[in-house]
Amino acid sequence: MLYGCHDKLLEHKEALFAHLVERWRDLFNASFEVLLYDLTSTYFESDPPLDEEDKRRHGYSRDHRPDCVQIVIALIVTQDGLPLAYEVLAGNAAEPGTLRGFLARIERQYGKRPPNAVLRG
Repeated sequence: MLYGCHDKLLEHKEALFAHLVERWRDLFNASFEVLLYDLTSTYFESDPPLDEEDKRRHGYSRDHRPDCVQIVIALIVTQDGLPLAYEVLAGNAAEPGTLRGFLARIERQYGKRPPNAVLRG
């Protein structure tokens, strides 16, 4: 049941994050001048998927489990730890290739970063 609720929330992910960002600005005077970007992964002890659309793939395993398929989770947070966006990527996504596309998505959703904004990975 919990996963079914998540699927319904996923349809409204961008609107939900836009609402949260506005609330954080109002309630906490949140600053978006420094953004932190990080990737993590989680693995599954299962057979590799047969479906090409499935994101579970073999890739670099931070958990030292190259025998397991995994997904990669990208996250951008403010310097205070407030999440701005996340994305679930294929398990074989290489870290250097993820930032540019993710940043473009953030700029589409929230507008261009101020010229003095800093992004740290």
